[in-house]
Amino acid sequence: MAAVDTTSNEDYETQLFEFSPKAFFDEVKGIILERLCEGIDLLEEQLKKVPESILSQEELEQGITRLHQHTDSNFNKTIHKLEGLAIDTLLKIPPHILLPGDVEQVTQVSVADVALLQTEIDNLHTQLKNEKYMQARYQEELQEINEVLEQQQKLKNSVLSCPQIKCAEDLKQNLLFIQANEADIKLANDKAKEVFINISQIRIPGPTKLLSKGIIE
Repeated sequence: MAAVDTTSNEDYETQLFEFSPKAFFDEVKGIILERLCEGIDLLEEQLKKVPESILSQEELEQGITRLHQHTDSNFNKTIHKLEGLAIDTLLKIPPHILLPGDVEQVTQVSVADVALLQTEIDNLHTQLKNEKYMQARYQEELQEINEVLEQQQKLKNSVLSCPQIKCAEDLKQNLLFIQANEADIKLANDKAKEVFINISQIRIPGPTKLLSKGIIE
């Protein structure tokens, strides 16, 4: 449990930033107010150049007075919100932040904690080595696969050249035609055999027989 700090938040933040947040914001607020007053004074000087027939001196004084009132009211509201944001948020030290001189910073690490941390580091080194080994194996396997695919492509290109592929396609189409017209082809084949048999049975007479019948003069 952290020790109770006897210094105020202002003093504690001043130790870290080396300046007081409240004093810093007071300077910022003073600069803003100074520039705002300069702007109103410049506006008043320019309005004084307006002819009194258009803007009388009394109206000018009343307008400048009302402008100061509204400006002061709005300035105080705005600067109050900005101061709360700057000091309570932007320049506020979170509870878990400690200064180098705080007692809580001086902690002793046990030997067991150091050994446990070293074991975890060694395990991470071993895991990293295993990951690198598996990555190398995957690269080798991928290279082997690429080589096999390349050899298969070469074999395909050498065996099935374009003319051979065209010939195979023609044979495939002829085979499909034969299968589709098998009955008609068989019928035509049978008729061709029958005609061949009939032609082979025809006997042509010799010249002597033809002369005896008066065919040849």
